[in-house]
Amino acid sequence: MKRTLMNMKIAAAVLALSTAGTTSAAEFMDGKIKISGAAMQSWQTGIEVDGAAATAGDTDADSAFQRMRFALNINAQVAENVSVFAELAEEPNDWNNGSAAISQDLAWIQFDLPNNTGVRLGNVVSTTQNFIRYSDGAAVQSNPFVGNGITDMITAEEGLWAYGSHNLESGTNVTWDAVLATPDFFTDFSPGHGYNFGLRGTVNLDGGLSFGAGTFKTNHDLSAVAGKPFGSLIAIGDGDNYQFATTAPSARATHPLIVPGVDAFVWQADVQYKANNFLVHALYGEAEDDFSWAGGQGSLQTSYIAAKSKMEFWAVEGKYDISNDFYVAARYGEVTNKSAGVSGPNKSDRIQLSAGYWMNDATLFKAEYVKQEEDQFSGGATVDSSVAGGSEWDGFIVEASVTF
Repeated sequence: MKRTLMNMKIAAAVLALSTAGTTSAAEFMDGKIKISGAAMQSWQTGIEVDGAAATAGDTDADSAFQRMRFALNINAQVAENVSVFAELAEEPNDWNNGSAAISQDLAWIQFDLPNNTGVRLGNVVSTTQNFIRYSDGAAVQSNPFVGNGITDMITAEEGLWAYGSHNLESGTNVTWDAVLATPDFFTDFSPGHGYNFGLRGTVNLDGGLSFGAGTFKTNHDLSAVAGKPFGSLIAIGDGDNYQFATTAPSARATHPLIVPGVDAFVWQADVQYKANNFLVHALYGEAEDDFSWAGGQGSLQTSYIAAKSKMEFWAVEGKYDISNDFYVAARYGEVTNKSAGVSGPNKSDRIQLSAGYWMNDATLFKAEYVKQEEDQFSGGATVDSSVAGGSEWDGFIVEASVTF
């Protein structure tokens, strides 16, 4: 069975030369325009924060259905080497919480160049990650889990995205991509906002073993981020799929909020082995910034101080296909707060245990158990760092998704 039915925004972050849309896209104007889409609905148990909760209202919760995610993908082949991609999406766990609006969530103009290279202008995927298994709105089928990883460093910004993929005579494949972006998904002409720079690459050996690395640099003046809750979203991840009783779905309550992304540098290294029905992937990275939130870590704020913030992160995940229709997966991720002045318990971790069932090539059902623990000084967004003991939360979540 084909398992390549991924929304373009996820495929683009995984493979630089992936093609937009799905195999079932509707075609118009002799194939020049293709329209595809995705939909996702999930249900979760009441996820309650135990221990020293940052928000008292999140210590009690009931089960409920989450709000449905929906996306429509438009691909237009303008000329032989020029195309346009746009995703219109309702994504409540990201920036359009509560708006009930279909918005541009990712779009670009693509120019295909010789030797399997190209350039995209528009929304660039800014990340240090490689071999990504990630959910974003309705685009969830490339992720064997329901939620994302606690260590995810990823966002989308405005700029230029160059990429390439090259097959060597030995059977090895090499990919690379580079981004130059202004540090906002929207327009930002603030003086001193600077530019963000990203570079990634993978080496994929013929036997299934792969290596990857990525770096990312943000470059704001302090005056350019005053009044804003972060510099670049890359340091605090994208919207996740776990929700609490009183915290907004678009908040970053499930991510450690340590590095604000003002003048930051992030790097990550990956290794993966993939066989026919089995894969294992491990990563390690660090993120540091010359600045910190003025009011301390663990919550988004709008004022900053010149104080070093730093985090180390690592994760390991595996997936096993029991058959063409069933799989199981497990992921463990850990973040350590290494910021200046931090002492005492400073770690947060997440474990995810998942299973999936493909009803057909377009329909996937998932079930997952997730548990996260946050030490007092971990920078976790659900823990009150003024109280000893830390916090933890866990829950069960199921998801149904369809691509068309």
